[in-house]
Amino acid sequence: MNSRKSPIYDKFFFARQPILMPDQSVWGYELLFRDSGSATSAVISDGYKATLNVAADICSAPGKDIPDNVKIVINFSHKSILDKIPYSLPAGKTVVQIPETTPPTPALIKALQELSQDGYIIALDDFEGRPQGEFFINYADAIIVDILAVQKEKLRQMCEQCHSSGTKLIAKRVENMTQFAMAQELGFDFFQGFYFKRPENIKGRKLRSGETVKLKLLKLIEAPDPDIDALAEALQNDVSISYRLLTLLNSPTFGFPQKISSIRQAIVLAGWKMLKNWLRVILLTDLTPKEKSLELPQLATQRARFLHTLTSKAQNGLNPESMFLLGLFSLLGAMFDMPIRKLTTYLPLEDDICAALCGEDNIYNRYLELIAFFENGDWDNLEFVIDELGLDQVIVSKSYYEASRWANSFFQLPRTA
Repeated sequence: MNSRKSPIYDKFFFARQPILMPDQSVWGYELLFRDSGSATSAVISDGYKATLNVAADICSAPGKDIPDNVKIVINFSHKSILDKIPYSLPAGKTVVQIPETTPPTPALIKALQELSQDGYIIALDDFEGRPQGEFFINYADAIIVDILAVQKEKLRQMCEQCHSSGTKLIAKRVENMTQFAMAQELGFDFFQGFYFKRPENIKGRKLRSGETVKLKLLKLIEAPDPDIDALAEALQNDVSISYRLLTLLNSPTFGFPQKISSIRQAIVLAGWKMLKNWLRVILLTDLTPKEKSLELPQLATQRARFLHTLTSKAQNGLNPESMFLLGLFSLLGAMFDMPIRKLTTYLPLEDDICAALCGEDNIYNRYLELIAFFENGDWDNLEFVIDELGLDQVIVSKSYYEASRWANSFFQLPRTA
């Protein structure tokens, strides 16, 4: 009987609408906050939180990745820019969109200059030539104009002003052929609107991270000196964040071609600055559920530790770090209530590891069988597999005991004074 009272994942939603080049190929996707899978517009009570949600969820929807040569356009509030939230997304691909009505404070201007120097694209949204907009143009790579909100002559003046400063022009709310032709005539570089495509709703699932891990990660990422080893240890103890990190790195948004064999390697590939800000976003949006079921995450972590410890002690020629990931992700299907074969498609793991997770018969799958026999108390089959793998029964038993104690202690919430 299934003892879980509620799923250990959360559903998320956002929408995306393409921004097209004159030949109607996709230049970028604007990502829009949604609070349900059927919503056709955003109901936003907190712009900062809406930005966090979109930034956190963009790479978590399997099958909905953004192509490598396409930009992602996200609206960032004044506060989210000062909090460096854009740095949780890749430079060179991310368009930081700010409303023209945003107060151009010295701190914001400095932050925009730093983002631009680091390779981010700055876009000024809903431009109408207001005084602060005229000021912002000096720091923007593109301006976005609602062509239904501005008279044609005013549009012409805007276009001339932007062309003289080398700023790109994006026409939004293009709703018919006549408006498209007018925008082309005026010299707009990119186009967006219902004439091309309405926003497409995206939905997905994300595993919840545990409270203990969140406390440890918050402390680590805010430390003055980065401790990659300590961060790797904390991350690999949370199947939720580990899965989301590897899914992120495997997506075309980042485009890392190599397979990943350890969480530490994933951290190094991502880079401390990006990872730190990505984790801030994840930790701020991963709210603690009212009813938590830690059974599966704890068991997955115990499996990971067992395989890592056993491989290190037995010296069986297998990579302990890869074996850790094998155990950590061995229960993903049950956690997501989805076929494991679909989930592994989005993990940059070694092919043999993915095959074993999907139930294919290889050396790694035999170790998963060993775990299952141990957990089920199937001692006859356990003894057979131990002999088949050439393992020492004492080492296997000690490794399992140590992993069980370690996982139990890790998932115990720290006491507060």
